[in-house]
Amino acid sequence: MEKKVTGKIREYGVVCIVITGVYIGFKYLSPLAAPFLFAFAFVSAFHPVLEKFQKKYHVKKGFLAAGILIILCITVGVSVWSFAVFLFHKLGDLFGRIDLFEEKFYLFVGNCCAGMEQKFGMDGDGIEQFVLERVNIFIENFQVQVVPKIMNESVNYVKNIAAIVGFIAIMIIASVLLAKDYRQIMEGLRSREEIRWVLGLGKKIFKHIGTFIRAQFIILLIISAVCSAVLFLAGIEGGIGIGLFTGFMDMLPFIGTGMVLMPLAFWQILNGYYTKAAICVILYVVCAVTREFLEPKLIGERMGIFPVAILFSVYAGVKLFGIFGIVKGPLALITVYEVLQCRKAWLGRNAELNKERKGYGED
Repeated sequence: MEKKVTGKIREYGVVCIVITGVYIGFKYLSPLAAPFLFAFAFVSAFHPVLEKFQKKYHVKKGFLAAGILIILCITVGVSVWSFAVFLFHKLGDLFGRIDLFEEKFYLFVGNCCAGMEQKFGMDGDGIEQFVLERVNIFIENFQVQVVPKIMNESVNYVKNIAAIVGFIAIMIIASVLLAKDYRQIMEGLRSREEIRWVLGLGKKIFKHIGTFIRAQFIILLIISAVCSAVLFLAGIEGGIGIGLFTGFMDMLPFIGTGMVLMPLAFWQILNGYYTKAAICVILYVVCAVTREFLEPKLIGERMGIFPVAILFSVYAGVKLFGIFGIVKGPLALITVYEVLQCRKAWLGRNAELNKERKGYGED
């Protein structure tokens, strides 16, 4: 009994050590190693293609790797820029209608309070005054606290953009150098058993990352298509664009489609379009059910990790690592899971070897 308790304590200790090590690695080492890890993953994935092109067209692998990466970066950059322009255009239209929105909101509140006074005998004027005072206080606090803070963060935005550009530049340079000597580097690494174990672990982790990203992309496409089609057929202005934006927001944790569809439903109520508001609410429920149905199929069953654990890892990642915790959280969970699985397999293999040795000794 004591031996079992000691073994359990040892196991929990190992789990704590692994979690602590992964946290330290992702918190302090990942910013330094990230561009080189991305470069290594890229070269590993594209190395067979690079070799074929080199043999066929006699172009150095380093130049090919740089060309592919530059094309990918330009494609992603243009897509992000187009989405940002679209988003700011929509936000500009929204801010241009603030006066109209305020007028309809006051009218809506007045009608609601008048109805409450008529049906329930309540003080409609007092309730209306209270609600409008609360709304005005909220708007004033937003203007005094949030807007200046956003403007003050503009310098940090520029720094972040410069950091991203530097990250991409280092990754491209590292990819060029790795592509040139990839075969020799891999032969040297595979000659050591402990390095082979690390490479195998890294391969499994990147496989899981690919599964996670592919699943999120499939869910994004499905929800974007459903939202765009439903909002367009419902006759909502800009339905296709709002649907695409809704699908993107659904990919973000703790925000989801409700961040777009519920305010949209409220706006339809203010305009007197109650059927359209009901469609927005129903669409929100459909999107939530769709994600709940697809995630276990596309993520949990293939990765062997429960979707609720993925959700927890995203939440914990944001708390521990900031906004990049959306990616780092699940990645850290996958790393911990695979390290423990590899350790379990290694212990099982050693136990079998010990049994075989004992069997040979008895013979």
